[in-house]
Amino acid sequence: MTTYRIEFGKVGDTYPVPPITVDWTDPNRAAREVAAHAIPHLKPVLESLGRPELADCLFSADRERAYGEFMWLDLAGERGARFCPARLTPVDSNSHA
Repeated sequence: MTTYRIEFGKVGDTYPVPPITVDWTDPNRAAREVAAHAIPHLKPVLESLGRPELADCLFSADRERAYGEFMWLDLAGERGARFCPARLTPVDSNSHA
């Protein structure tokens, strides 16, 4: 089992999302868990910035699982945005921060 601590970057002038530790054995499940954790923290900040639609987002990590970010896509409108970068750090599966 590979576990990662995820620390989130700025949105606007704040760091609204607290860190989370996630089992990354199933990347799809892990990305959903990260989004479920973060969206309630992101939503009020995005609303205050006038971008409430961005809260309907997904989390994606790079292949090396060192970096991640949230993405918002409007396929019909051919628009998208990336925001709230995140650092992924491997941790011992027996220690959860």
